[in-house]
Amino acid sequence: MPRYLSDAQVAAFRRDGFLVVPDFVSEEHCLALRERAMQLAEQHVPSPEQATIFTADGKPLHAGDDYFLSSGEAIRCFFEKDAFDSDGRLRGDAHLCLNKLGHAMHDLDPIFDSFSRTPQLAAVAHDIGMVEPLLLQSMYIFKQPRIGGEVTC
Repeated sequence: MPRYLSDAQVAAFRRDGFLVVPDFVSEEHCLALRERAMQLAEQHVPSPEQATIFTADGKPLHAGDDYFLSSGEAIRCFFEKDAFDSDGRLRGDAHLCLNKLGHAMHDLDPIFDSFSRTPQLAAVAHDIGMVEPLLLQSMYIFKQPRIGGEVTC
């Protein structure tokens, strides 16, 4: 498999634990993913009874834990902590109250599938030392204005 990353990029990844690769994905592809995420959000918004609130520390807060735990083979929406008012109603448009979409878009949606299985992504995985990379989860993280928690390490 041909290399995608330079030795300097691999060293930076090993040193920092992350790597920013400018122009890795075209603007057009990013826009297509964003548009598709909005469509999926509209199609998969759960009822308030099912809704799971997802916090920055990764702990679901709502009684819908089964909704989260059984999401590995589905496309599901997860809400921000402050998405619902005291009466259980969404505070705004559903797509502006979402924390993320997950967790099987790479298997169930053709646009996310094509993004997740590019030769460039496989080459990057190989370059950083992954012997047998597997697609286990896919997520689209929303960064909403005026709602959402701090992401801490």
